[in-house]
Amino acid sequence: MNGVEGATATDAVALLERTSHAVTFAPGALPPMALRRIVEAGRLAPSLYNSQPVRFVVVRDRDAYARLLAGCNKSRDTFMKARKVFAAMNKRLNNETFVRGLERQRSGDVLPEHGFAIVTLQDDTLTESIEACSCALMAMQLEATAVGLASAFCSWTRGLGFQKDMVAMLGVPKGFKIFTSLVVGNPVAPLVAAPKARRPFDDAVTWI
Repeated sequence: MNGVEGATATDAVALLERTSHAVTFAPGALPPMALRRIVEAGRLAPSLYNSQPVRFVVVRDRDAYARLLAGCNKSRDTFMKARKVFAAMNKRLNNETFVRGLERQRSGDVLPEHGFAIVTLQDDTLTESIEACSCALMAMQLEATAVGLASAFCSWTRGLGFQKDMVAMLGVPKGFKIFTSLVVGNPVAPLVAAPKARRPFDDAVTWI
């Protein structure tokens, strides 16, 4: 692939070419052991000094997923109501690309139907937990692609930390907080490498 010696169809770059943010999932059960394989990829992701400050809650029960969806919608609605206040405190929330993304999520459900959610929890006592969670999320998304599933991140999960019923449902341990979640499901079409609007390589990379 691309002239790289020894490259195979399961290389990270090949998987990334097939990975995208899914808006919809097809109904149906997942392949056997798929969720376990995906979470295992997150568990094995690297962390500073092997501190492993990440935990996972897999939401596969349909009623629990519906409650999670409602909680994430509530997080979205709460943020939208106070959006101007948050933007005044954090200028990055006025970024044009970010604002366009918010507008697309203003209504409807923020979690795709027929999904299975992997909620990622971070050990809030360790400063490197954000990086570790990010590594785990990317590892899980790559593994989801490898087993033929579509996937989507949901940052609205963070607002669940302010909802006591959601914290109780997820069983968040003391010292941990909700980071974000990866939602996986059956793709509505086969996952294939397709051109994406990516920044050109020479614009993204500086060699020194």
